[in-house]
Amino acid sequence: MRSVIRSFLRHLVRRRSLSILQLLGIALGVAATVGMMLASRSALQSLGTAVDFLKGGTTHTIARPAGPMEETVLAGIMGDPAVRYFAPVIDRRVRLKGGEQVRMLGLDPFLDRNVRSITARIGVSAGDGKTDEAFSSFLFDSRAVLVDENMAKDLGLSAGSIIATLQGPLKVVQVFSNPSGEPLVIIDVGHAQEFFRMKGYVDRADLVVTDENAFRQRWATGFAIESNAQKARTLSALLGAFKLNLEALSLFALFVGIFLIYNTAMFAVVTRRRDAGVLLAIGASRGQVTGAFLVEVLLLGVAGGALGGVLGYLLSKFLVEIVGSTISTLYFFLRPSALPWSFWNLAGGMLLGSAASIVGSLPPLLELRRVRPVHVLRGRTATRGMSKRMGTIALFGTACLAFALVLFGLSFLHVYVGFAGAFAFLLGASLFAGFVIVVAAPGMKHLFSRAMGLAGRIAIGNIRENLGRTSVAVAAFMIALSMSIGLGSMIDSFRRSLVWWMDSQLRGDLYISTKADVNVPEELYEELKTLPGIGGIDVFRNVPITFHGRPASITSIDASVLERYDRFGWLEGGDGSWERMKRGDVIVSESFSRRFKVGQGSRVTIETARGPAEFLVAGVYYDYASEHGVIMMDRSVYLRLFGDRTINSLGIFIDEGNPDRVKIIEEVKHRARAFGLPFATREEFHGRILDIFDSTFAVTRSMRVLAVIVAFFGIAGALMTFFVERQKEFGVYRALGFTTGDVARMTVAESLGLGLVSFLMSAVVGTVFALILIKVINLQSFNWTIFYHFTTRPYLVTGLTALAASVAACAYPVWSVVRKYPVMQIREE
Repeated sequence: MRSVIRSFLRHLVRRRSLSILQLLGIALGVAATVGMMLASRSALQSLGTAVDFLKGGTTHTIARPAGPMEETVLAGIMGDPAVRYFAPVIDRRVRLKGGEQVRMLGLDPFLDRNVRSITARIGVSAGDGKTDEAFSSFLFDSRAVLVDENMAKDLGLSAGSIIATLQGPLKVVQVFSNPSGEPLVIIDVGHAQEFFRMKGYVDRADLVVTDENAFRQRWATGFAIESNAQKARTLSALLGAFKLNLEALSLFALFVGIFLIYNTAMFAVVTRRRDAGVLLAIGASRGQVTGAFLVEVLLLGVAGGALGGVLGYLLSKFLVEIVGSTISTLYFFLRPSALPWSFWNLAGGMLLGSAASIVGSLPPLLELRRVRPVHVLRGRTATRGMSKRMGTIALFGTACLAFALVLFGLSFLHVYVGFAGAFAFLLGASLFAGFVIVVAAPGMKHLFSRAMGLAGRIAIGNIRENLGRTSVAVAAFMIALSMSIGLGSMIDSFRRSLVWWMDSQLRGDLYISTKADVNVPEELYEELKTLPGIGGIDVFRNVPITFHGRPASITSIDASVLERYDRFGWLEGGDGSWERMKRGDVIVSESFSRRFKVGQGSRVTIETARGPAEFLVAGVYYDYASEHGVIMMDRSVYLRLFGDRTINSLGIFIDEGNPDRVKIIEEVKHRARAFGLPFATREEFHGRILDIFDSTFAVTRSMRVLAVIVAFFGIAGALMTFFVERQKEFGVYRALGFTTGDVARMTVAESLGLGLVSFLMSAVVGTVFALILIKVINLQSFNWTIFYHFTTRPYLVTGLTALAASVAACAYPVWSVVRKYPVMQIREE
């Protein structure tokens, strides 16, 4: 047995180029999965670090359900017997003059020391007699701030530096360490009230509570009380759908990688068939040969998996930037740092590589056990005449598709059921590869014989006769191309749906304060109401809430203005819902309706500043602003129940045909500019939203590229298998008068034939996959409807990709043909 194993392992050393190709095949399949999983884990770990750093030793927070909290209630909170420590907090965003926005916390340096360590370190790090100076500056200078080391490094700040903001300059008195990675500015809470014009108000109070139940009983009415555990669950829920989709992309990458690893294992068998035949002929048992090959596959799997673990770690450094940028754009600021190198990256890659290699090598191993030495030594292949089996394999594919339909019908149970259905569909479709080759072969023979003559006709015949090899290559390539078409079509459809939504619901001529961190002073709103020529002003306010333990939001608008100017898309109800909103009813977004099983005519109860309030749902509207759900009410109702006069933004509407439209818009811009507020026209606002949309799909596009790269190696491996397995056959062609060019053209035709079949299958499978993503996966993940729009771009891009990959994949086999075949002999014949 040892001698048999040694003979196999010596082969790996002798044919280093082929061994490297096999290693790369396994490594790429592993790297795609490890890279995405590490990037996802890095983002979630950074989130946990940021939350832990800012919460310090607090156990709960208390705030108004919406808007700031009067500081007069702090005395009552401080005197509550269940409160051990409390600290008032103002938590806002400030925009630097360079355009960046950073988080600013207003903290009490005395009270906050009991719940957080940040303020306890004011001046302490100096150690050179400046402690009192830094502390006194922080207390008495209304513009004195602390900045975290990340922000200081990025902006070149140190003690004494000046930060220019839209609200005026800030003076840095000290730099502090911040493991969360988020740019952070800290100011005295009293100075923050002055800075943000919040005299007499704070955003919340952070608490250390000893008796939660008693405290909640005393403060439940009119306040939102949240424990740290609840906050962690809320933040986790905010990222829930995003995390699920990252995991799904990782699994799809692994799915394609399994095909690649199978091709790699199959290639290893083909290159060793003759050696196996010789060993069997001289007395080695089939068990010994199979065992030796299994050892070889395991070594390749472990080595390739280890390399994949390293490559996956390097890939995660690239992906983590994209993931962090996407989370910051959609949810909250997060600057995840790549996880430090760990042995577990290597061990995980080795485990994944070896396991996938064993799974992928099972069919080739079974083939090796059935090999007959006489056939091998005569140069026969084991995959001739497999066309009869393709019908049986297609029946298994049909069963997989039927199972996928069942899973789609049960996808309401959990989004993972929908993911399982998608995998079953892709697996079922891949099992039709051989059947499609058999059906398409006559037409392709006619096409290729007219284009490339006899070489093209023979090439298609080779594809048809070697289904054991070609069907797997086509399946792997087709799945990758289908993912490209499916993801591309889904993204294009989503973009078209988003444009429709913006054209319907964001129809203002000008939007003031389109940035979430900058509020609009009520004085400006009162000014603009008196400006002649303005048809209507929509006052927008959005407040995050927790509804039934899950994140959602309340939005207040001017129903009279939106009824007149906007054209909402209604899932339930209609334009008559506006009148009902004026009387106190609410409308909810589609995502809210689906998440909480609420429809037109249902009632929802939410916590307000006056206690719980019940609302009748007047309608359900399409919305892509938040996948967590929105309850929309008229501003008059919001002010009555919450008393929060904060304005996030203003939408300015001017009647069509007004001859002074341009002049009015310029006047509004001038007045907004006087308050230091950003503004955007309708076209600019829509463009910004589309820019955000495009940036959020950067991860998806990266995985599309990875899938195509993996598939490229799959089809290259299939062609290499052809080359190694049919050297004698090519020698026969040369003996019959074929030139080197004829044989090279035959190899190119085989590659193009595989690419053509793969693309034709992917055009169908990819379209269905797009519908699955839109109608099942996205609907279950984000609870909103995406309207399918057919566009040719994903198909054109994928077709060109298939062509380029097919041509590139045959480069090495063609080079080998040109270099070796003129001297090929057929001695054994």
